[in-house]
Amino acid sequence: MKAKARTITKEFDRRLREARREVCRTVVGTTEELATLEAEREGADVLARLDTAERRLLGEIDAARARLAAGTFGTCEQCGQAIPRARLRAVPAARLCVVCERAAESAASR
Repeated sequence: MKAKARTITKEFDRRLREARREVCRTVVGTTEELATLEAEREGADVLARLDTAERRLLGEIDAARARLAAGTFGTCEQCGQAIPRARLRAVPAARLCVVCERAAESAASR
């Protein structure tokens, strides 16, 4: 592996591990809050939705780390083009380039 590729891999592995730790902290706090509020039933629906969203985000982070390990990180799953590093820095778990992401969002909103 080239030195530049190793540097990029290390950078995004670190970013993804940090993002995963942060989401895990949020999920643990949310799970604890949910257990407390379930007896009261007030606010439980909101916390349950947050918990689901956070768990989905964990899955996206884990998938990105798997792509990093497989050497496919940073390649758009739709068109196969390289995802710009600026996008990956903004959204490290990105699966799609901006063009394909916009097309997917447009199709989903129809």
